[in-house]
Amino acid sequence: MDINYCDECGTKLEKNAVFCPGCGKKVKKEENKTKFCSNCGEKISFNAEICPKCGVRLLNPLSNSAKDAVDKGLSKADSFMKKYVTARNILIVVLIVIIISLIMAAPSIIDALTPYKQVDSYYIANPVPGEKVQFDGVYYGSTSWGGGFYLFYSSITNNDIVKVGNEYVIIQGDYLGHDLYGHEGETVHLEGRFAQGGKSKQPVNNDYIYGHWFGADTIELVG
Repeated sequence: MDINYCDECGTKLEKNAVFCPGCGKKVKKEENKTKFCSNCGEKISFNAEICPKCGVRLLNPLSNSAKDAVDKGLSKADSFMKKYVTARNILIVVLIVIIISLIMAAPSIIDALTPYKQVDSYYIANPVPGEKVQFDGVYYGSTSWGGGFYLFYSSITNNDIVKVGNEYVIIQGDYLGHDLYGHEGETVHLEGRFAQGGKSKQPVNNDYIYGHWFGADTIELVG
């Protein structure tokens, strides 16, 4: 049988005493919570850190408030998962992502599906920058220039020139990559876009021409 004594004066207390008969101080009531030793199974005090029977140090259990907080958090997470993370909602999210991706890619898709417009020399005299066009012309030659400063000089840039009627088209980029050099006078088929509406003066064959800059996607020798 457990015997309790007053913490203040040491007077022996009755079992259910509320006040000490010696000093009159209110008696502290300790909750008689128990647990079982995880090693030997002995019933021991809830707050015991060492089992009095086997001497094994025990881990302190979570306080009620901490345990309640953990349980509450787990419960909320479980409720959220059950409520929102459903096959239907996942499908909706996937569809939204697909739609947004298609909207963002729409300009590129439309451009890729847009056919090249067949044009003639009159159209080339008044080009629409950026429009996809195709036309035939005669390979006229090439133009090149270089530039630099101090002791540094950039590599010479070369461009092919195609004559369509009385108009000249200057193909952007290194002409060596177009495989037209040496095919002067032959017909060339071009597909691409005009880079700008105005004409640019460029040197060619010891003379100057006024031609339109053209970004070619396709350059084919017709013969």
